[in-house]
Amino acid sequence: MMVRTAAVMVVLFFVLFQVAVSQTLEEALVKFRAGNLAEAKQMYEAILQKEKGNAEAHYRLTTIYLSRLFQDFDKAVEHAEAAVDVNPNNADYQYMLGAAYGREAQSAGIFRKAILAPKVKKAFLKAVELNPNHLEARIGLAQYYKQAPGIMGGDEKEAWKQLDEVVKINEFRGRVMRAVFFEQDKKVAETENEYTTLTSALPQDWRGWKNFGYFYLRQKRYDEAVKTMNKYVTMRPDTADSFESYAECLLRKGDTDLAITNLKKSLELDKNYAPAFSLLAEAYEAKGQKKEAKEYYQKVLTIDTNESRRKNAEQKLKSLD
Repeated sequence: MMVRTAAVMVVLFFVLFQVAVSQTLEEALVKFRAGNLAEAKQMYEAILQKEKGNAEAHYRLTTIYLSRLFQDFDKAVEHAEAAVDVNPNNADYQYMLGAAYGREAQSAGIFRKAILAPKVKKAFLKAVELNPNHLEARIGLAQYYKQAPGIMGGDEKEAWKQLDEVVKINEFRGRVMRAVFFEQDKKVAETENEYTTLTSALPQDWRGWKNFGYFYLRQKRYDEAVKTMNKYVTMRPDTADSFESYAECLLRKGDTDLAITNLKKSLELDKNYAPAFSLLAEAYEAKGQKKEAKEYYQKVLTIDTNESRRKNAEQKLKSLD
């Protein structure tokens, strides 16, 4: 009787432990999705102290260590490998393992790259094998085949085949990636055609118009950029980003006053929207209003975390003194 009672207690403890871990995982995921990565990280690490083989905690920590906030690629690889060791048949875990290897490879030396490259490809292929509709794994494979040299498994035709599958799964992501690939190859007409196809197929998706507008901006086709980005503003008149994006096109075209008007609308919607400050400073500088330009460049240094815009603001403040 005592032996049976002890066995029941052990089972009960195990069940309660699993329930507690599950609840903690859910709480950590709430933090993670809300962008509270530091708190989520602590919670996932606490889970692993109790249960070293918790694959989900390792998987989430991989994502956290790949984020801009932490950027510890060695740790990301460590946790991704641990997640796959526990559950090698999870497509998300395999994809994240490939992503971790890929990020490490970007900053690795040539010999380390040669070791990591086949691991990236293998993990992405495994993810697609486990889930043929895994969007990110398909995109990862396309990028790998496009960028890797032939000796490391690069294959231009295979890259485009993967994008064909991406289009079937998610037309927006697929068309944008096709446009990116065409633009990388300096095929302007093909790039434009891809965005035309995208906005025709998904005319109510503001993301297509925004991407199309920035394409025209990069091509310095300012009239078309303004016209296209105006559609983005029309579809999202409640966002600071839409007015800032539209204003950038206007500024490059030379409509400085109208650009300033739209940048102020952007800041009315979000008084701390950092990209608008940099463009406002540039616009006032173009008008010869040094005082206002300096004021907004200073705000860039106060608010903006973008390193490129901060460096530009520092240089501009020195030149305007």
